[in-house]
Amino acid sequence: MEPAPSPVPSLEGEAARRSPGGGERPLRDRTFRWLATLPADLRPIATGRQYPRIVNRIADLWGHCEYTRLHFQSLLIDRRQGRRGFPPEVRKELETLQQYYFEHLSGLPAMLWNAVPMHPPRIPHKVFPWSPPSEIDILPP
Repeated sequence: MEPAPSPVPSLEGEAARRSPGGGERPLRDRTFRWLATLPADLRPIATGRQYPRIVNRIADLWGHCEYTRLHFQSLLIDRRQGRRGFPPEVRKELETLQQYYFEHLSGLPAMLWNAVPMHPPRIPHKVFPWSPPSEIDILPP
């Protein structure tokens, strides 16, 4: 009996979770779960193989429209001269993913989505809300 197909295309196991140079962090489990929510033809497989940190970051920001918009802009708009940019396949995946986000998830008009900040944006390193634990008294007085 053959195993059921995975909802996320195989990236050749653990080896694909590391960059070819070994310097990048692997794709996280929550990133794989996020990838599974995307339509199959939209999953940034080449980007995940070559730049796992970028796919991890997009997955983290996906639920925050403004940060996602700014992050896509920071990836796709060259603000630093002399950069080579992404390989064509990676750039195409990022542009396709950005367009999908704009059309299906952002709810923003094109004028706002395409607005480019004059200065490089500051996107928080962590976007998950965190509050210190507090004691809650659940027993009646």
